[in-house]
Amino acid sequence: MFKPFLLVAFLTSSAVASPSLAGIVKDAFTGLIDGASITVWDAETGKGVQTLSSMGSFSFNARAEGDYLFKAEKDGRLPVLGAFHLADEQHNINVVLLSAGSQDADAAGAGSPLRDAVRPPRSSGKPPKVRPAQVKKKIMPFYPDAERNAGVAGVVKIAMIILPDGSVNDLVVLSAPNSNLALAALLSVRRWQYSPTYLDDQPVEASLTVDITFQR
Repeated sequence: MFKPFLLVAFLTSSAVASPSLAGIVKDAFTGLIDGASITVWDAETGKGVQTLSSMGSFSFNARAEGDYLFKAEKDGRLPVLGAFHLADEQHNINVVLLSAGSQDADAAGAGSPLRDAVRPPRSSGKPPKVRPAQVKKKIMPFYPDAERNAGVAGVVKIAMIILPDGSVNDLVVLSAPNSNLALAALLSVRRWQYSPTYLDDQPVEASLTVDITFQR
């Protein structure tokens, strides 16, 4: 399975620059998590860098607009994998790490989506008129050979935001049998395309959760 090639020159967390990513790492119950390892890498080249959360916060400055993947890890917690697009501005996400508990050692998953959909305020007191998004382009994931040969199967649940133009952003794996299947699902779903969601005839952001099934 594809793994990020860590190249510190690709991303930097020193000087203020744009585009940039800032985030909070927290537990669903106990608050901010210090010392979580955050890896961010380019979705196309695999070049990236790692940092640690400090008092629950982390940040990166990227040299170029583009599509990125990330992984958040902490001992005793399920790893979290996600994907997002950075444009010429600061992008903010929240990462919720779950206790590994008695789950399979290879399992992955997050406690919540990375963020909520942003909706404009409504001026009308009438009931909202909503036209949900419909998928227009769906790319099925590659089943990693190692997992297929080992008989690893199951469902990867992904939460994401559908943007007003129908593209997707801020994807995060809510649950997966293991990290390789989670990454395989992310690499395909991040390229899906939808029709916009309309609220009172205006395109708006929408939250969506999809299931990707890997069958032996």
